[in-house]
Amino acid sequence: MLYLLLFSEHSNTIRVSSLLGCCVLLSEEDNLRLGIIGTGNIGRAHLTALTSLKKTNLANFQITAVCDADSASARKAAKDFEIPTTYENYKELLTNRTIDVVYVCTPASKHTDIVKAAAKAGKAIYCDEPLAHSCPQARTLMAVTQDAKVPSGAGFILRFDPFILYAKKLLETHDFGKPMLAHIRTDHMYTDEYAKQHKWRGKSEIAGGGTLVEHSVHDIDILTWFLGPVKEVHAKVGFFAGRGVEDIASLIMTHVDGSMSTLDSIWHSVDRLNERYIEFFYENGFISITLESGERFLEYHLKGQNPVRINAETADMHLLTQIGVNSNKDALEIYGVLVDTINNRYAALSYAFLDAVKSGENPSPNFADAVAAHRIVDAAYESATKGTTVELL
Repeated sequence: MLYLLLFSEHSNTIRVSSLLGCCVLLSEEDNLRLGIIGTGNIGRAHLTALTSLKKTNLANFQITAVCDADSASARKAAKDFEIPTTYENYKELLTNRTIDVVYVCTPASKHTDIVKAAAKAGKAIYCDEPLAHSCPQARTLMAVTQDAKVPSGAGFILRFDPFILYAKKLLETHDFGKPMLAHIRTDHMYTDEYAKQHKWRGKSEIAGGGTLVEHSVHDIDILTWFLGPVKEVHAKVGFFAGRGVEDIASLIMTHVDGSMSTLDSIWHSVDRLNERYIEFFYENGFISITLESGERFLEYHLKGQNPVRINAETADMHLLTQIGVNSNKDALEIYGVLVDTINNRYAALSYAFLDAVKSGENPSPNFADAVAAHRIVDAAYESATKGTTVELL
């Protein structure tokens, strides 16, 4: 089962086995029925991935409804993905008792109301990141789902990237030693045209912030997933384009084990492919990962050995072994279904989330992981405002 393979204590992650006493009532024959709230870019990304995942027969579910305040967007999604029911108001979707699971794919400003209502309705909840505008808000949502005893899944999509998972495998099967330093440099093209098409991203009251919280909350999650909890943060942010939210963020973090990490995040208008570059230095080895729109690959170098380069196909096939695909023939067929339609990290995330829901377990990553990441984000904003290092532990 994917949940057991990917999320062990040995991997510095949290596994909560039946801790919630989950009260979600599954539909007939345990065929989960899903409702998607939000049919914008991220909602359609999940719909594409879920549709691909269903074609593999690796997961048993149906998407029965979509919802968006923009009724035309909801109708288009329903038509494109052959979904029978549409709603304009998420409250109406939540009254549908046949729906077991909701995906919350809206801007962060909408998350609090939707998650609270979904928990009250007894639905299992997946919510995209950022979960909230602040750590206190995220804590509230975690408490709401815990009180309602419903599973919560957080959208830390990078945990399911094939190269990230391959790096985890390397650390578990080779003697890299203690972590020393990690660095992530991530950039995203944010032109004036993009800003016009996605006006909400430039409004802090809707997005909660700029590149740090809206984009790099994912990077912070990865740094803590590999290096553990953060002890202190020193950060600076910049408003180069003057759009009202930060488009530059630079963080230096000290982790509890004494290792350090740095993060540089930028939204820019240079005509180039988006890129995320990750480096991990350990006492006995080095791992680098290049992700996103350009060439994707991983390189690692252990002391006393030659460097090794891992290409996308190798990493993708490793991901498939993690979801129980053992036959080469089956793997190649499923590889074509998942990879040819959308980056397979989305499909892997949904597989893990839905598998945990059906097993009566709280998914990983979950809202507790989101709270941990948002605590660091809040500390970074505080550090940037005050010009001081902020202690977390």
